[in-house]
Amino acid sequence: MIRVWKTTLKLRMIFGFIVILIFGGLLISRAFDLQIIEGHGLRLLAREQFHTKVYFTPERGNIYSSNGSILAASVNVPGIAVDPLMVGHKLRNAEKLSKITGIGYEKIIKILNRGIQFAWIKRRVSGQTAKDVEKQGIGGVIIVKQPVRYYPNGTLLAHVLGFVGIDDNGLSGIEYKYNNFLKGNKRALKILHDGLGQYIFIRGFGLKKATHGDNIYLTINKQLQFITQYYLDKEAKAADSKGAFAILMDPNTGAILAMADYPDFNPNYYWKYSARYWRNRAVTDDFEPGSTMKPFVVAAALSEGLVKPDTIIDCRHGTYNIDGITVNDVENWFGRFSVNQIVEYSSNVGECQIGMKFKKAQLYGWFSLWGFGHTPRAGLLGEANGIIRPLNEWSEVGPCEMAFGQGISVTGLQEIVGLSAIANGGRTVKPYIIKKIVNAYGKVIYKAKPKYLRRIITPKVDREVKYMMRLVVKGGTGQYAKLIDFKVSGKTGTGQIADPKTGKYYKNKYTASFMAFVPYRHPKLAMIVVQQEPSKISYYGGAISAPVAGSVFRNALNILNIYPGRSAYIKQLKTRANVNDNSLALNPQNMINPSSANSESLLINDSGVMPNLKGDTIRQALKILMKYKLAVKISGSGYLYYQSVKPGTNTDKGKVIVLKFKPEMYKYNMSDLKSTKKSKK
Repeated sequence: MIRVWKTTLKLRMIFGFIVILIFGGLLISRAFDLQIIEGHGLRLLAREQFHTKVYFTPERGNIYSSNGSILAASVNVPGIAVDPLMVGHKLRNAEKLSKITGIGYEKIIKILNRGIQFAWIKRRVSGQTAKDVEKQGIGGVIIVKQPVRYYPNGTLLAHVLGFVGIDDNGLSGIEYKYNNFLKGNKRALKILHDGLGQYIFIRGFGLKKATHGDNIYLTINKQLQFITQYYLDKEAKAADSKGAFAILMDPNTGAILAMADYPDFNPNYYWKYSARYWRNRAVTDDFEPGSTMKPFVVAAALSEGLVKPDTIIDCRHGTYNIDGITVNDVENWFGRFSVNQIVEYSSNVGECQIGMKFKKAQLYGWFSLWGFGHTPRAGLLGEANGIIRPLNEWSEVGPCEMAFGQGISVTGLQEIVGLSAIANGGRTVKPYIIKKIVNAYGKVIYKAKPKYLRRIITPKVDREVKYMMRLVVKGGTGQYAKLIDFKVSGKTGTGQIADPKTGKYYKNKYTASFMAFVPYRHPKLAMIVVQQEPSKISYYGGAISAPVAGSVFRNALNILNIYPGRSAYIKQLKTRANVNDNSLALNPQNMINPSSANSESLLINDSGVMPNLKGDTIRQALKILMKYKLAVKISGSGYLYYQSVKPGTNTDKGKVIVLKFKPEMYKYNMSDLKSTKKSKK
């Protein structure tokens, strides 16, 4: 009996052990399945059920001018958000929120009744509105600050900068083209909640740090941009132009210093303007250049040996019939002109005959060399190619028409690149507007370098074309761009506008343009100004576009501390002296002994603008300074190499100017005075 009982007990224990092993194995197997095989999927499912991510936009990178002045920045603006599941007394609280925010009551009710954990009531509100909402103490309603794009200069450079949408993505201009650099990485806030949707832990949980966007520095000089935009707007309004643009460039490097468009818009409120206000006409609009094409064709003809500057061409008193078409000049007195005079007085008849000296393929190749028909690739949004018809579409008189800018279309950016090649000695440079890109930690990740593409014309041809363009401003069609103390070279243009439907030219629609560079021999600035469909004053480029360039040059040269040579200063001072009935003759009573060093003397006369005295002897410097009411302190002897009052600045009565001189061996290179380099961009 005992033996049977023991056997039964033993069997029960074995059975129980087997059952435990089976259930244990099943549990381990299930645990392995849940933890290992299905673990990843279950963890993701749990995360979706108990974690919510709310994304916040990082601070967008700034855009700066060349000297570090802010052109576009981001500022934190409060917004009102809500967790609808945590809001009690929805009807009463919706009424409160509606009164404070100005949003419709029914719209807020719809937001509060949504079965989600996060929703925006209003993204951007004033600081006072945010405070008023906070005072209500409504559970589930929070104030979230997000960066919003701000343009502190309003309309300044608006067409280049573009603007940013409500989701902080660029929609136009630099903001759009370089959006990936500027926008940075989003930050996410993980919100943990229970099965009922109630938050368990929020503050500081799972915050993924945002990456600040990269900062972009443009080649734009803010002061030059302001004066360019100011004078362009002034003349465009006076001429009642449909549109206008201007580009100011350093012809030696390709750096774009200013780019203005008319009419303008304010990117802070871009939605208030129609899309036609947003485009950057300087790079997107192509136009028939008219007579501004003449210097490029003449340079090509000189290079090919087809003409010389003194080659005489019969301009036929302003009317020329060729192969069924009639070419006309503005004036009927144009007779036998040299090539120099054809450019100076802008004779279409003469230019037509120069163009006909080319073979079609030959002239087509030259247009391509100048960059026409190709995208300049300056780093701007919407750069157009212009239009050069294929050779098989050229008529027999195609070279004639294109020589004076008909039947070919260019953009302002293309034309200023070609102009810069003439200005810098014959080489095309790649235009650029991005100076550098700097990341959030101050590391420069991109830096532009001037790039010369190719030599177009020889220095000899370049000097000849420069001189022709100098004649245009000196006594030809571009006299409104003339400056007192600098020699300007330029070319006017008046292009007809074709009807896209018929292909024929309108009788009363024109493009008035002017391109120029300064100083004449060693240019530091190149500029193009184009006015589209002017209806008042005039439709000639010399009348309404050249004045813009003249005004901008006059101010820009002073801003950049570029001064004329010594002879120009003396001439200018003598002119002023004659006007004021003041003599520049030496006054012995106010002179000091030139041989004595470290002496002082008060020169009694009018105050004015300080000239550049470098390279002058003591006697020459004092003779010039007789015009000013200054205390002069002289150190050393020989030739002046230092003056404490910078050229171009205003002099004050009683101000002390220190002049330092060195002996003959240190004599200043007088040839450099023709283009004194005080500052280099």
